Amino acid sequence: MAHIYIDTPGSHIGKKGETIVITRVGDDLVQIPLFEVELVTLVGNVQITTQALTALTRRGVRIVMLESRGSLACVTTGHCHKHVQLRLGQYSKYSVESWRLEFARIITWSKLKNCLELLLKHQRSHRETDLEAVIVALRGEMQGVWSVASRQELLGHEGMAARHYYQGFSAMLRNERFKMHGRSRRPPRDPVNSLLSLGYTLLYNEVHAALEGIGLDPYLGFMHEVDYGRASLACDMMEEFRFLVDALVLSVINRQLLAPEDFEPDEASGGIFMTPAARKKFYAAYDQKMKTEVNHRDQTMSYRRMFSHHAALLARVIRDEEYVYVPFQMR
Repeated sequence: MAHIYIDTPGSHIGKKGETIVITRVGDDLVQIPLFEVELVTLVGNVQITTQALTALTRRGVRIVMLESRGSLACVTTGHCHKHVQLRLGQYSKYSVESWRLEFARIITWSKLKNCLELLLKHQRSHRETDLEAVIVALRGEMQGVWSVASRQELLGHEGMAARHYYQGFSAMLRNERFKMHGRSRRPPRDPVNSLLSLGYTLLYNEVHAALEGIGLDPYLGFMHEVDYGRASLACDMMEEFRFLVDALVLSVINRQLLAPEDFEPDEASGGIFMTPAARKKFYAAYDQKMKTEVNHRDQTMSYRRMFSHHAALLARVIRDEEYVYVPFQMR
């Protein structure tokens, strides 16, 4: 299935028969059969016809529109999923605080476990990088996850763990031209954070689409509080997969696929963002990462397919067809 990323200013997306036709300035015409399109991401000044928009949304294809700097502008989807009974079950689980706490514990522990595995993997390959203190601190926060009595306490452990983890993440950057001084967002204050923010945005949209596709309400989460305009369940579900973006960003920087010159300041926001040419490289690397196939629970599937697999698993847990939600764990 095709995931389309278009951010060349002046590009045009239309429809001809059962084919999506993409015209990009200076490039040849690109034609993709409608049935192959799974997700469309448009960035900045890109035009799409009503015919193409209608045809895609009728097929349930999610169309994500980002601002030129990568922040989310809007999302278009087709009709609301018909699985009302599943959403009623979701709303019912939301009202049970003990259930929400247990789910939040599982998600948080899995997120931290994947962060820990990424650190350990790097330490095995690059013994000159001292990550021992960060690893010890992260393990301590992971132990604390199981003793909390509320989601507020859980967020405290998660926050401390994130602070330690990003210290370790900064140490894993082996390209001396890139520096990171903690996590910054809205706007990102350095190239590393710019890469992380865009990667997390892409991941968020994919998880959002997987939840909608199974019939769940992406806006009602169990771990993250409900907030107007925020898809809290998508925020919940993407936690266990954040390591995919982290690993990708490390690879892009350490393999020198991008240079500091590929980023530019934005005076209006005070942030640092990728140039259009750099974003094109990053989209290609991100898409390749999502297509990577791994063995998971005796099945071979891509990371992208795993989002739908885990959305379906959560739906079975909500319907009491499975006892507990089992997140993905990096190996």
